[in-house]
Amino acid sequence: MQQKSGRKKIDPMLSFHLMKFAFQDFQTTLCHLTKQEYTKVYQHANEEMLLHKVILSCKESCCVVIPESLLNQTLQGVINEYPSREHFHATLQENTISLADYTLALHYDLRVETILARVACNIPPVTTADMFHYFNNNKTEFYQPEQRCASHILIRYDPLSPVETASAHQKITMIHRRVCKKPETFKEEAKFFVGCNTVTADDFTGKFTAGELCHKLDKSLFSLAPGEISPIIENSSGFNIIQCTKIYPEKYITFREASPAISAILLKKKQLRACRIWLQKLIQPNK
Repeated sequence: MQQKSGRKKIDPMLSFHLMKFAFQDFQTTLCHLTKQEYTKVYQHANEEMLLHKVILSCKESCCVVIPESLLNQTLQGVINEYPSREHFHATLQENTISLADYTLALHYDLRVETILARVACNIPPVTTADMFHYFNNNKTEFYQPEQRCASHILIRYDPLSPVETASAHQKITMIHRRVCKKPETFKEEAKFFVGCNTVTADDFTGKFTAGELCHKLDKSLFSLAPGEISPIIENSSGFNIIQCTKIYPEKYITFREASPAISAILLKKKQLRACRIWLQKLIQPNK
């Protein structure tokens, strides 16, 4: 939603929260939101402002001090999320909020986070029984499907150029013949064409489960045995050859392997529940 340059200045605290949620919820600045997006951000900002007002008025907030070094570090972190420092300051200007007002609002935001973090610390520890109960009731979370690693050779070309297409196909055919004879040379093959901008060779990053690559490459990779080389595969990127380098069979993760992740999940749940109960008492003390 395009903002008018001559609009009336709004509450700096509201401007801070509008900026925060425009970036957090829609990865953009306030002036680029649609009308519907702006409505959601405005509602989100108002709800958080009211909540912060209640939290900062409670007795727990009295002893919370934010060191200037932490405030400056957090502010720098926010600025770093923008394309440049100039872009950040331009966004402040668009939202009619000064750097001093923004910093003050950020200080309040950090105080709220600190208060909630202290509340979240006052919880009983996660027990082995808690973790085991979660593990037994969420078995599907701990199933790991088959995964594969691969090396890849790609020759790009201009599909509108018959000459370039024919040349690329000739190159990939020669490479394919050689690697089929000597599969161990797969990773070295594209180096013969180092001077040619159309040829690339790499290991696909990480492990892949079925469905993560484009359909043709995916289908081919999951039909190969370890060390086996695919036929020439043509897709929108060019001519491809892949070699399956390793297969990780499907398996169920054991309780021992899953325990660190389960502990983190349950700890987070307990912390959120403690914060919700505490906030509920603040908002409705007589209930």
